Amino acid sequence: MTSKFEMSGATVTWNPIPQGTAGTFSAPVPTERGKQPYRLAKWKGEPGKYDRPAGMPWSETFVVYKGRGRVRDGDEVVEFSPGVVIELRKGVPYVLEIDETLEKFAVITTE
Repeated sequence: MTSKFEMSGATVTWNPIPQGTAGTFSAPVPTERGKQPYRLAKWKGEPGKYDRPAGMPWSETFVVYKGRGRVRDGDEVVEFSPGVVIELRKGVPYVLEIDETLEKFAVITTE
């Protein structure tokens, strides 16, 4: 079995772009697959319920480094706390319930 791993190179410049939510930043990661197929994002969410009935227009994998809560995807519930990795698929409805302020670092792709 052979595997091909795509990397962005030995160094990737992190040029954070402030987003709409305080404490939220993202930056593109250039690769051979296109100008911006991936984005790195730091996101901070306050306690509350974030209902995404149509999902998001991207896929996202993130690691929680602060906070607690859960993600509901249909009947499935995933509790999160620091160190937990969550994968959200493009267009899949979910509800994010934050009990303690969430801080996460994500890799986002439009694929």
